[in-house]
This record gives sequence, C-alpha cells and structure tokens, in this order.
Amino acid sequence: MRKILKILKDKKFLILALVSILLLVVPNGFYSAFDKDEPKYLEAAHEMVKSGDYITPYYNYEYRFDKPILIYWLIVAGYKLFGVNEFGGRFFVSLFGVALVLLLYLWIKKWKDEEFAFWSSLILLSLLDFIVMSSAAMPDIVLTFFIAASLMAFYNGYHENRKRCYLAAFAAAGFATLTKGPVGLALPGLVAVVYLILRRDLIKTFKKIPWFSGFAIFTVIVAPWYAAILKKHGYLFFKDFIIFHNIERFTSKIPGHPTEWWYYFVNYPWMFLPFSVVFIFAVYKFWKDRERIYVDDLLMFATVWFLIICGFFQIAHTKLAHYLLPSFPAFAILTAYYVRNYREKLPYYLTAVLLFFLIIAVPAALVVKKLPLVAAVMVVPIAVSLYFIFRSKEPYKPLLYGFLSTMILFKWVTLPVLEPYRAKPLIGKELRHMKLKNPNLSVYSLAYTSPEIVYYYGEGKIPQIDFRKAAELLKDKNVLIVTRENRLKRLKVPYRVVDVRQELLTKHRLVIITSGEKR
Repeated sequence: MRKILKILKDKKFLILALVSILLLVVPNGFYSAFDKDEPKYLEAAHEMVKSGDYITPYYNYEYRFDKPILIYWLIVAGYKLFGVNEFGGRFFVSLFGVALVLLLYLWIKKWKDEEFAFWSSLILLSLLDFIVMSSAAMPDIVLTFFIAASLMAFYNGYHENRKRCYLAAFAAAGFATLTKGPVGLALPGLVAVVYLILRRDLIKTFKKIPWFSGFAIFTVIVAPWYAAILKKHGYLFFKDFIIFHNIERFTSKIPGHPTEWWYYFVNYPWMFLPFSVVFIFAVYKFWKDRERIYVDDLLMFATVWFLIICGFFQIAHTKLAHYLLPSFPAFAILTAYYVRNYREKLPYYLTAVLLFFLIIAVPAALVVKKLPLVAAVMVVPIAVSLYFIFRSKEPYKPLLYGFLSTMILFKWVTLPVLEPYRAKPLIGKELRHMKLKNPNLSVYSLAYTSPEIVYYYGEGKIPQIDFRKAAELLKDKNVLIVTRENRLKRLKVPYRVVDVRQELLTKHRLVIITSGEKR
C-alpha cells in the first residue's frame, strides 16, 4: 500500500498517466474503425456477443483463427461496459498502451534515475506507430505490453536473484502467447538467452531459473483456451492457426502481405517519428563508443532487446509495420540515452526539415481533396516547435512537446472533422439502416470486400459474389449489392444506384445498387 501511495505522489508518473489517457484513451470514440484489420477484430468480438460463443472467433460468420482469444475477450469486455461501439472496443486495448508507458517509467526509475525514466517513457508515448496501434482494437499493443513485462521481470529476477520475478516473466509470456501465439514466448526467450550469452552467464543463470514452476504458471494461463478450441475444432484449428498463421507466415509469402527485405527500412521513417532521424545518429554514436554498451548494463539489455526483435521479424517472410512494435520500448531507452548524453543538434535540424514538409503536405492534401482546412490545425504545435528546436539547448524537448500536441489535436480534432468524409463506415451504416427498415433485404459484396462495411453493417453476413451471381440476384428487388463504381462496367444487367460515396484516401467511389433500370 505504501508503494502505491508513493507512486501516486510521483508527479512525473501522474503527468505520464494524464497525457497517455488524453492521447490514447479518451478520443477513441471520436472516429470510426480503420480498414482492414481493426474492423475484423471489432466485428469478431461483436459476433461473439451475439452468439454467446466466447471460445471460437468468427468474422463475417466464418471461422477466424488468425489470433488467440485474449484480444477478443478484451474487446468483448469493453462492449459489455460501454456498448458495442468504437470506444468500448478500443478501451481495454488502449489501456495496455497507457500501462506500458507507466511500466517502462517505473522499471527504468528502479535501475536508473527519475529523469531518464521520464524521458524514455515520453519518447515511447510520442512514437507515431505506438500511438496508432495503442488507439486501435488490435492485439499488437497488448502483445508488446506482455513481452516488455516479461523482459523487465526477467531482468529484475536476474539482477536481484528473485524467483518470483522469473515466475512473473513466465506469466507475462503466457499472456503474450494467449494474445498472439508462440511468438509471445519465443521473443522474450531469445532476448534473455542472447543477453545471458553476452554476459557469459547463461549456464549459471539457467540453473537458478525455476523452470518447472514457471512453465506450470505458463501452462495454467495458456492451456485452457487452447485445449477448449482444439477439442471443439480439432485439426481445422491446428491447420489454420499453427501451420498457416504461425509457421507459413514466418517461412513463406502470404497473399496481401509484403515480403520484400527492404520493407522495414522503407517504413522506418514514419513508424518511429519523430525520432527516426535522431535514432540513426544514436546508432552511429553507440557504434563509435560501443564499450559503453558493455559498461552500462541497461543499455546493453535494451540493445539486445531491440536487435533481436527487429532481426526476428526481418528474417520472417511476412512483414507488417506493426510487427516491430515490441521493439519500441527498447528504442525509447536507447534514444533517451542518446538525447541526454549527446548534445548534437544536426539530427534535430534534419528532423525539422522532415517535419516542415509534413506541415506543408497536410494542408495541401486537404485543399486538393476539398476537405475542411480546420483539420490542418494539428500541424500548428509542431510548426511552433520548429522555432524552439533551433533555439533550445535541449532540442529533443520541444520536438517531443510539439509532436505530442500535434497527435492529440490529430485525434481530438482532425479525425472527427474528417469522419463525415469516410465512405466505408457510412456505407456500412446506410446498409444497416436499410436492413432494419426492411428485414427481408439481403446484402452482398460484388468483387470487393471491406471489413469496415461488414462491421458497421452488423446485421448478418455479407457474402462475396461474382458478376454471374450478381446478375442472378439483381432480379430480386430485395437485394442490395455494394461494390466499387469501376466494377459496374462489367455488369450487363439492369440495376439502380441507391447511393454513391467517394473514398477519402483514394480515387475510388463506393456504390450501393439494387434491381431496377440502369441510370
């Protein structure tokens, strides 16, 4: 109790908690789900609520064995608390983002100092992809939290020789495995092994780890759901989840997922904004002064943490930007070390140039798309911060403050302003409205699919059909078909356009058609 009261009196902890909640949690009901993964999780959890089956995930009323069950349970819990909506679906997932920022602060404060802990956590909170993934009902931030918790617990157990810390590491790995599969155990295990090898302490430490108790805790956490779904679906689950979504995704190309070796290098600049340029200089300094890594044990651990996770996903054939999220806490530690110990201004000047183009690009894009210019208010704080970046003796501070303020405005103002221009959620809601008015309507998707439309329709399955099937169905007046407008030229039967909406980020237009005369 005393420890909790002491934490609650920590002003820096409270600042981090407040900013995290304002950025990651509160505005999550201000904007719709984003294609294409988030609506699948939201809809799968919705179908769980409707069916009462909390073991088997379904999406669009078909089996969805992509990920284990924890993410769906978290979304369902939010639905139960706040209703089936974006805020409810994102609520508990976003809390894991907040919890990770605070956990990183407390852990670094334990091994370093309060200032270093504060700036490390604030850097983590400011990273663009961290903000994005902490604001979406997807498993990656939950996985990142539990992998980070497992690694921190392992580090504490190793340096304090405390068995309960090792047991906590196994428990966290168990929840990570329940979030995204075997990678939840493999990644913290790899980091720990490489770290101990570099410390020349592998065998000695292995003898101290309570393996039996640890794996017993791990099994208690992981086994019940895996046993239940294997009993229910048997080889079908094993084939789809273990073989396809774990083994084949790692070793071979999956349709719709990039596999190019340069994928992460190309996406690196935006994922790690606003510190992507700064980190490159940090890597160069660490290489020149690499003896520091061996002297500073926390720095060494963070370096192993970052390299192992990035290397693991670089080797994997299937690549997506958010796969690297578990490396972000280590990135924040290494970046904080650099900005506090090196006073070079060149990386900040280069970052300022990069942000200047962002400041120009946002209003320009709004003008071209004929969207409200008020949405460009998000660039004002980062524009102001550029002045202080050039004048400050500690330019990382205005960079942090400016970017965090920009992202808060982005979520509180820009996204809500643009919401009426997002075609897919509006089409989905319109289909739902028409279905509720006429329960006899059947809805189909022609040579096109959108998880956003499926989620916002929410009144049953939207089967995908081809042009031959569409021609047959359009003889029935109680049929609605959603597709992209450019698909209609291949449709050789009469139809009537019910609605047309322009997509926000592409040149495509979405249409709803039904039986009747072409017009």
